[in-house]
Amino acid sequence: MPRQFITPAREESVSTVSESRSSLYIGGGLLLFCGFAAWRTALVKAQSTNTVAGPSFLPWIMIGLISVLSVALIVRSLKHRNDKAGVSMPDRKLLLRMGMFTILLVAYAAAFMPLGYLPSTLITFCIGLYLVGERRPVALIAFPVLTTGIIYLGFTNFLKVWLP
Repeated sequence: MPRQFITPAREESVSTVSESRSSLYIGGGLLLFCGFAAWRTALVKAQSTNTVAGPSFLPWIMIGLISVLSVALIVRSLKHRNDKAGVSMPDRKLLLRMGMFTILLVAYAAAFMPLGYLPSTLITFCIGLYLVGERRPVALIAFPVLTTGIIYLGFTNFLKVWLP
């Protein structure tokens, strides 16, 4: 008797879309996002600093990398457009969590300057972990504090970039 592998039912999958079409949409959406991000980054005022890492340094690196990977995704999609593999689409519960996470990130962007890096990032990090299902108190507190602290020290001490 052949051994059967039982896969757990995924609560978030209700319908499917072809993998190549999904990759095409995602790649195109990411390229549009890169265009928007490039437009906004070009509006950042240059400041004279003693470091290479000015206020637009990291955004331009990320825009370039995401653009290259988006084009690769689109090329892969066009190359494999006849494949019949499908991608599961999320259900309402997962879409709701994704929407809440998006709202959280918009609130983080709005709170960043008024509250400063440390409090806004810690609050956002903790809420974000909770939204993705983390419930252990140590992980909800220690991981964000440690990660946020390391990033803060990296920017302020090594890159000499001021954070609010």
